[in-house]
Amino acid sequence: MRTPLIILSLSLLSGLALAAPGWQECRQLPGNAERLACYDDYAAMLEKKNAPPTQEEQKAAFGLPKTSPADTVQGVQAGIRKIEKTSRGQRILYLDNDQVWRQVGNSSQPRLKSGDTITIERGALGSFVLRQTNSNRSMRVKRLR
Repeated sequence: MRTPLIILSLSLLSGLALAAPGWQECRQLPGNAERLACYDDYAAMLEKKNAPPTQEEQKAAFGLPKTSPADTVQGVQAGIRKIEKTSRGQRILYLDNDQVWRQVGNSSQPRLKSGDTITIERGALGSFVLRQTNSNRSMRVKRLR
């Protein structure tokens, strides 16, 4: 009789760990061990959720709205994979880190081509500035994705 009860308890605990319920649901569990395991799983889920973003997550989110974890990254360096032009003459840059940036304004500077290495840094008032490596010329850009 005890073996089926233990198996049932273990299956319930494994299901609770996968579901990661809120603390209110843990309160309703009848057994002390089950309730404690539920609270432990919930605490582990909260710790993982509240962990600071990694450097890779920050770089991937650079240029996205302020709610992103990239607020501490000051710039990214990447290579240009492809360049397209819009009907208004603005350039759309596809970078090798899978980011896509659009030129703001119609400046023809800097002269860019596929394979060039560029740096994108934070500018004034939430803008972003693209600079070609080994060049002082720059242009303002906006991240599309």
